[in-house]
Amino acid sequence: MPLPSIEWLCEDEIWEAISSLKEQYENDPICIINFNPIGYILKLEDISYFFEDNILLLASVIIRSIIQGHPLQDGNKRLGMFLGTYFLEKNGILITATDEAFFETAMEMACGNIRVEQLYCWLQTVCSTEE
Repeated sequence: MPLPSIEWLCEDEIWEAISSLKEQYENDPICIINFNPIGYILKLEDISYFFEDNILLLASVIIRSIIQGHPLQDGNKRLGMFLGTYFLEKNGILITATDEAFFETAMEMACGNIRVEQLYCWLQTVCSTEE
């Protein structure tokens, strides 16, 4: 059973993030081509016990699901990193990584050079709880 204290992403927040990307990058073809990765992260609450209700591990799954699942024609790395970061922030965790480290990590995930476990280890080194 999922922990009641986890703040989950909701569908409206995901659509808002996609709309924001469209506005920021109006010349990029940011449109849904595959809803499955989005549907998967919306259902994470149902299976979070498989991830031991671990916020950093769940954020890793969100990031990987979007970046490697390609729900958008363009903007998957941006959306994946944004949703993962937003999920962490909703749960009181801040990412302190530089923009360069963020970009490199997203690129490595997109190329398949890192797995969820490695992303989780990276998040452990660049995250801190809000105080």
